[in-house]
Amino acid sequence: MPEHMGPALIDTNGGRHDLTQRQYEVIIAMAARLGLDVVPDVGASGDTLISTGKAAEILGVSRRTVTRMLDRGEIQGIRLGPNHHRSVRLADVLDFQQRTEHDRQAGV
Repeated sequence: MPEHMGPALIDTNGGRHDLTQRQYEVIIAMAARLGLDVVPDVGASGDTLISTGKAAEILGVSRRTVTRMLDRGEIQGIRLGPNHHRSVRLADVLDFQQRTEHDRQAGV
C-alpha cells in the first residue's frame, strides 16, 4: 500500500472514500465555517490545508497575528468557501517556522 494515497474520508467501518483535492478543500472550509478545528495527522502531506487558528497554535501566536502575516505575504494563504475563510498549507507554516527559528539562531 502506498504511503500517501491522497485525501480521503474514512467511514466508521474503516472504508476509504477517496476525495479530489477540491473536495477536500471544500470539506475543510465547511469544517472551519462550523467552528471545527481540523487537525492534520502526523503523516499529513505538505499540501494539507489548515485553519489560521491551527497555524497560530503551531507558531505560538494569535490567529490575528497569522492573518497579519498573510496580509504581509510572509505566509501564503488561500480563501475558501462562500465567506472566503483563510486557510494555509501546513508545509508553508512549517517552512515559515523553520525560517524564523534559523533567523533567530543566526541573530538576524
